[in-house]
Amino acid sequence: MLQGFNTSGVVIAEHIQQALEINLWISLVLFASVVLPMVYLAWKYRESNVKNEDIQNVTHNTLLEIVWTVVPTITLFVCFWYGYTSMVTARTMPALDDSIVIEVEGSKWKWRYEYPANANGFVHKLGGAYTKPTYDENGKLINKGTMGKSALYVPVNSNIILNMTAPIDDVLHAFFVPAFRIKEDVVPGRITKQWFNSSVVGEYEVECAEYCGTDHSYMYSRVVVLPIDKYNAWFNSNADTPEGDYANSGDAILQQHGCKSCHAVNSDKRLVGPTLQTRRLTKEQVLDVINNGQNKLGYAMGEMPAGMASGTDAVEIAEYVAGGMTGTQPASFAACSSCHGEDGKGQYGTSPSLVTYDVDLLRNVLKHGKEGMIGTMPAFPYVSEEEVAAIAEYLEAK
Repeated sequence: MLQGFNTSGVVIAEHIQQALEINLWISLVLFASVVLPMVYLAWKYRESNVKNEDIQNVTHNTLLEIVWTVVPTITLFVCFWYGYTSMVTARTMPALDDSIVIEVEGSKWKWRYEYPANANGFVHKLGGAYTKPTYDENGKLINKGTMGKSALYVPVNSNIILNMTAPIDDVLHAFFVPAFRIKEDVVPGRITKQWFNSSVVGEYEVECAEYCGTDHSYMYSRVVVLPIDKYNAWFNSNADTPEGDYANSGDAILQQHGCKSCHAVNSDKRLVGPTLQTRRLTKEQVLDVINNGQNKLGYAMGEMPAGMASGTDAVEIAEYVAGGMTGTQPASFAACSSCHGEDGKGQYGTSPSLVTYDVDLLRNVLKHGKEGMIGTMPAFPYVSEEEVAAIAEYLEAK
């Protein structure tokens, strides 16, 4: 369920909440003024209660016509005024010199935040897939979820301007903070803006309010409002986060970058993409690469051309690789071993390993993306070498 409507974390929220409540009460009064008389008159003048000779042709009633014209006009102006003033408050950006400007990117299915450079020239880049904490029916915490690097950290009583966009090949998202009563579309290839100033230290949920595909309902984040001294101490350091339970483990990094939206780690939970396990390729995937080649990984040996094997030879190779390269090696594998090595491990990183998701394969796939039989995996150029190594270590341990 959406959370945050029972709180008001910023001044904007108070104006918008007032406008919403006034519109609600006016709507309820107008609803009652139409429906209640309609029900009463339908009952009073029902066919069994009125004689034909009592029916009159009423042409007009001047007082009634004035009332039903003037009263709705006044109520509409009231709605307009409170809507207009709340919109002015929400859309009038504070001065840049008096604000912290943060770049926000929404993509399938995560939020990312990039801060201005600090005094040391270091740029904090946070964000990624976020899992909400879960509670039992008594409100007891069951799972803390993942926060840390997937949260937006801001100082209390400070103007925050968000410059928001999405990758040009992504889809439409909407940055929605229920407690702040702010929602803004995040459009591929365009910059949209929103701002807030929170006077209350705390944590506030961020939702995506525009249906954006498979994991739309899991596209969460948080705004964490910190005391100014705590924020400044973190911002002027090179630390990942000022607080949170994020760990620099491979599992946390896979979650942070949204890898688990498409990939499962265990073979019994296959999702959109291949499972991130030691024996990862299916026979069909190997055949697809043999038949169509692969030209996007950026290995030192260059692209793999299509048609290196065909017919029975291609099937034997596919079965051997998909089977974990165990048992008798088919003679046709000689066409592969010249690049991938007799053991299939890629000959010191010059071509992809067919055995495991090693550091070289992870680095090249994340840097260049990948095309395959199930579609295109986009590049993730912002993943660091340390994160690649942590993912590889985590998968090797599996």
